[in-house]
Amino acid sequence: MLRALLALAATAMAGQIATGIHLQEVHFTGDTRLDGVHLKKCASDLKSQIYEGANWTDYLVGRVQTQCLVDKGYFKAAVKASTQQLPDRNFTHQFVITFDIDAGPRYRLGRITFKDNHAIGDTKAMRDLFPIKDGDILDGKAIAKGLENLRYAYEELGYINFTSMPSPTFDDAKKLGFLEVDVDEGKKFYISSIDILGADPQVLKDLPLKPGQVYNLRLIGQFLRKHLPDVDVNDPRIQQCLLDERRGTVALTFDFRKPDRLNVRPGVL
Repeated sequence: MLRALLALAATAMAGQIATGIHLQEVHFTGDTRLDGVHLKKCASDLKSQIYEGANWTDYLVGRVQTQCLVDKGYFKAAVKASTQQLPDRNFTHQFVITFDIDAGPRYRLGRITFKDNHAIGDTKAMRDLFPIKDGDILDGKAIAKGLENLRYAYEELGYINFTSMPSPTFDDAKKLGFLEVDVDEGKKFYISSIDILGADPQVLKDLPLKPGQVYNLRLIGQFLRKHLPDVDVNDPRIQQCLLDERRGTVALTFDFRKPDRLNVRPGVL
């Protein structure tokens, strides 16, 4: 009987196949141009996750390029990866990965310009939304934050479908990068109706918007943060927008049906 049980246990263990990929060690070689502190943080971030899929090395090369180099101004860095597989541990494949880097030139920001912007004609105001000055190291995170701020500014004016596409060009002789932001404003949306689930409709008196008015993300954000301070105000499960593209209207529904995240007086649910 004991022998049979041991055999069954061995069979069960053999059937537990390792899945996922974990980086036990991360190394950098070549002309990285990055200081030791930044490389250590980059390696720590890469080691903190489990990866899957056949193209995981290509994915990691892209992460190193964008998160470790582009954010430091190295927009044309070349990165190659080599791997060494180690014995599996905790049913996860273990690897050592080495990134060979040619950082290339470091760029500073030349200027940012805008194309096809109509609703906001003040290009200086648009430029001020980007937390980076001309002449600064061209920081990918600062550019991303600026694009997020630009989207927020347009959604405050009712342009729910606003998108923007940044197109960079480079002057290699001067080590400058120039960014042209192509704006697609879309249609301005007006509120057709406002409903609330899980709370007394009187709560909507705190929202300074009514049907017929222009959708305003800032005012909606203030309203949601007052009553749901611990949630993401852009969560589509909380702020549901039903768009009528032809009429340019949006029907709003706020979902307050989880009592633990409400900050309204007792008895309104």
